[in-house]
Amino acid sequence: MNDTVKSRWESVYRKAEYKVMLDAGTVTLRIGQYDSDAERLLLQHTGLKREWYIITPCNPRSEQARAELNLYYFNELRYEVETRSGNWIQTLNSDPSGEWPDEPGFLLVDSDRVWVMDLGERFYQNALVTAKLGEAPRLLWLNL
Repeated sequence: MNDTVKSRWESVYRKAEYKVMLDAGTVTLRIGQYDSDAERLLLQHTGLKREWYIITPCNPRSEQARAELNLYYFNELRYEVETRSGNWIQTLNSDPSGEWPDEPGFLLVDSDRVWVMDLGERFYQNALVTAKLGEAPRLLWLNL
């Protein structure tokens, strides 16, 4: 990971809200903040055993793309997720300040880390959000 990219975007990603759209309602996750209630809901509704990842295909390299292009990327990632990942939930990454557009994506449950990181790199993402059971969400920086 390029240190310039990391230093430019880390604080922005940390301020974002990562919303998981469960049938029972929306769970909001934040980097560095462990939420036992949110984890309990994820366990109940996803069958989580080890670790989850949040990935979005939108705005590659954190450069705002046209809505039509982001929709295309979203559908491409959805195809990849549906054909390979056993358990996933739709997500929405949002900027509470409203300066950055919402980014739809997916929470992948107990997926192969190498595959998920490869997906992130193929969709030109700087980082993913991840957490193991009992841990706060964190950024997983990718090698672009």
